[in-house]
Amino acid sequence: MLNALRSSCWLPGIAGVALVLAFPAVSAFGQSPAGSSPAAPATGTTPAPCQRVADVDHPINQVLQVKVKGFLDSGHLKEGKEVWFTVVGGMEYPGCTLEADSVVYAHVAEVSSSKNPNASELSLVFDHADCAGHAKQELQMKLIGLVAPPDQTDKMHDAMPVGVVGGGRKIEDAMAGTNGLDMDLNPGGPPHTVRPGIVLGMKKVKLEPQGGPGCSAKITSTERSIQLGTGAELLLVVSKQK
Repeated sequence: MLNALRSSCWLPGIAGVALVLAFPAVSAFGQSPAGSSPAAPATGTTPAPCQRVADVDHPINQVLQVKVKGFLDSGHLKEGKEVWFTVVGGMEYPGCTLEADSVVYAHVAEVSSSKNPNASELSLVFDHADCAGHAKQELQMKLIGLVAPPDQTDKMHDAMPVGVVGGGRKIEDAMAGTNGLDMDLNPGGPPHTVRPGIVLGMKKVKLEPQGGPGCSAKITSTERSIQLGTGAELLLVVSKQK
């Protein structure tokens, strides 16, 4: 999994950022009656600004790779709904060890859909994980990348499956052009790094790592709903631990 690359490009410390997905809803705009002034915003209700993280490239050995099991469709999600993903390869953080196939949780911050033209948005907040010995432990993560399932990724060289028993494709191997996949997670940037907002194999999808409510990750699409099929991968970085 990520172990081979981690050993070759290990950097001290843990990434200061992590992956999150939430579904932003479309705001409703009203009009004031003719001649009237817009109502003043209620005092004391302004939400506190979120803590934004630096928009920097992240070494792949510090990125948490999780995948979709089943099928995720924003058209069937509502604000506050919990969704979960499984860890592809183990990662260790102070106070939290994530083993392969352990679960990472997110909740929907906002979700919306429109037609004429077709459009959809989904914002996710990643905030808990099943650490070894501690189920649903608080763990703040940021979503920084999306990769389509192996059979949909644009840069597949051939039909050779990329994966391991009980896991998914090895991102490190993919970035090196082995296992039938040539994956560039930071075009024009340093090798073995991930550029925040990268989306591979999903031509109609865009990701803003901190574009949703409360700096949640916002995914947008020119389709009526955002769909992440079985095997789709999300790249996260941890930003805060309990």
